[in-house]
Amino acid sequence: MNRRTVAALAAVVLAAVGAWVILTYVKGADARAQAAESLTSVYVVGQDVPSGTPAADLAAAVGVAQVPTRLVAEGAVTDLATLDGLVTTTELLPGDQLQAARFATPDARRTDGSLPAPDGTEEVSLALEGQRAVGGVLTPGDLVAVFGSHSTINDGPDVSFELDGVLVTRVVAPTDASGVWVVTLAVDPAQAGNVAAAQSAGTTYLALQKPGTPAAASTGLGSLGGGSDATDSTTPTTGSASTGGNS
Repeated sequence: MNRRTVAALAAVVLAAVGAWVILTYVKGADARAQAAESLTSVYVVGQDVPSGTPAADLAAAVGVAQVPTRLVAEGAVTDLATLDGLVTTTELLPGDQLQAARFATPDARRTDGSLPAPDGTEEVSLALEGQRAVGGVLTPGDLVAVFGSHSTINDGPDVSFELDGVLVTRVVAPTDASGVWVVTLAVDPAQAGNVAAAQSAGTTYLALQKPGTPAAASTGLGSLGGGSDATDSTTPTTGSASTGGNS
């Protein structure tokens, strides 16, 4: 065996050993990081679950997973028995954490498929072009972030705001070539004025929030539309109103 062959074989062996060492280190680091972090058992969706599915039929579609406590969604379900007699109010997708806010009694939906606003909230309807309404994919029961800005009276500073975990109660698709969607939201009464003012200023954008994302997990999606547990950020600015809000 000549020197070139020996050198080539040695290089292959060294590369294999190096790859094994790196893989072992990465796995060990991941295990150490997980061990150092507090974990919570929650139910996670494993397959598509249509809207209107009885909670009693969920056993085969969900499973228990260990999730870092900091990423547990507000209202995450830890016991399926708490959902007895309820049905899903929106489609559940694989990877979603099971949340109590996405269940209601079978008769909770109105005849047009919309949802009643939770107690302590007010419904505000927004007329939005498709790009401002998540491309028209929203359905009642979805949870969204609301970004907007508007000017104030007497030449005061402009106001930019962001609301998280806002419940969509009704969606009306465009009926003509204008492409305007009408999306009704259940918001905290303290923020209803800001949302309406931003709608008038034409600066409102919606973002669909899915359970399990950092934003969704950290801002209280179970609060159903800007309740006491939801995050709202209202910031006065000195410049002209900018589209969107502070994140």
